[in-house]
Amino acid sequence: MPATAIQNDEAAKLKPLLFMTAFPGEGHTNPLITIASHLVKRGYEVVFMAPSVYESQINEAGAEYLFVDNPITDSVFEAFREASERPQGPERLAAQYKAIFLDMQPTRTQSTENALVMLQARHPGRQIILLEDVFNASFWAFKYGRPLPAGLETLPKSIGFGVSPVLVESQDTGPISLGLPPDTTDSGRERNKALYDLAESGPLKLMVDAWQDSWSRCGCTSIPDGRMFRSFYAAHDHTLQLCSPSLDYQLSDLPSCLEFVGVLPRKPRNFTIQYPLWWSEVENRHEHYRHVIFVSQGTLNPFWSELIIPTLNAFSDRPDILVVATLGARGAELPPEVTIPSNARVVDYFPYDTMLEFADVFVSNAGYGTLTHAVSNGVPVLLAGQNEEKIEVTMRAVHAGVGLSLGTQTPSIEQVRRGVEQILADNKYKKAAMKLKVENDGLDALSAIELKVKKLTT
Repeated sequence: MPATAIQNDEAAKLKPLLFMTAFPGEGHTNPLITIASHLVKRGYEVVFMAPSVYESQINEAGAEYLFVDNPITDSVFEAFREASERPQGPERLAAQYKAIFLDMQPTRTQSTENALVMLQARHPGRQIILLEDVFNASFWAFKYGRPLPAGLETLPKSIGFGVSPVLVESQDTGPISLGLPPDTTDSGRERNKALYDLAESGPLKLMVDAWQDSWSRCGCTSIPDGRMFRSFYAAHDHTLQLCSPSLDYQLSDLPSCLEFVGVLPRKPRNFTIQYPLWWSEVENRHEHYRHVIFVSQGTLNPFWSELIIPTLNAFSDRPDILVVATLGARGAELPPEVTIPSNARVVDYFPYDTMLEFADVFVSNAGYGTLTHAVSNGVPVLLAGQNEEKIEVTMRAVHAGVGLSLGTQTPSIEQVRRGVEQILADNKYKKAAMKLKVENDGLDALSAIELKVKKLTT
């Protein structure tokens, strides 16, 4: 081994060992892989536990990959599918959270315990700091009474990451899934309290009961305030929300450990990716078009008629507008019967940041990662997110002034057209998007995260 490599290896061992894990969805795991890559470059040794689907990405980030079985088994996915067939609303959200997050929480907790025991045995006397996304919640039980993992004399310090809107129960907002704006008046807070009481004893009761059951099965002995989401956010020494303050509600009663550190920086362009043959039309857009509209339904929704197809057709009679759609999965294709207008282009998979550099409006079904990508590029959004959690994303975008809500998951061609035209006609949306971009760039999320690691280092 070269002398420089030996020196770097020895320097890393003087720092705490960083153990990272996340709920195994792309929107939860990918942001933490980005964070891991930065921390490795800053000289930290990182061990990242994840299912095998993320192994190559973790290795590319320079972290040590630690295998864990995917907790989302076929039976879990089937339970989630059945939950998703319920009518839209709080009851469906409760069933989804029970199936995908809460029923598997003891499994994730045990996996984290096993990893900590192994790492402590491998590195006796070395400090370990745990970093995970808030909704993985695998460290939560140790903060609320579960015995320490074998071999650990003290509980490791921990950092949680918010990769969704801040969903903490608050006196200033109503329950999740209702999509209500904050209301800090006395009457508004009375309304919010009444709604929480009604929701948690009614449509959200399945989720609350599953949370309390997982609490018991994980060996917890106490929960500070009896609220599920709040307990997740409050379970860490630092909880870092990956957006700027202006992209979320300004709540008066957030946990003291929660801090807004900004969205993660846009990824540099990957010059090894295969560009579509028509890419020059995007790069040289002003030679032929006035505007570029980008549309995506994320990585999990293959029902193209919901948003992709209406957006492709919304401007079929506008030769001055180029519409670009990504289907979100390699090898994905539109059905052969779908006619693609002459001013539209479709690609199976393409990096958001590379496309957003040239886009004037981003049309999306309101994934949180979608919104933060738009913010990091200063692009206004038109959102069709109305289901349980995505309505909360939509409301944050509207609240921040960076976009509009279509008010439906399945907009018509005319609704998409009117929404895009309104954003293009009123410069306030672009100004708000650029203001948020500047705010987030100034926060420097990755440096802020490293600073928190240093503060926890003993």
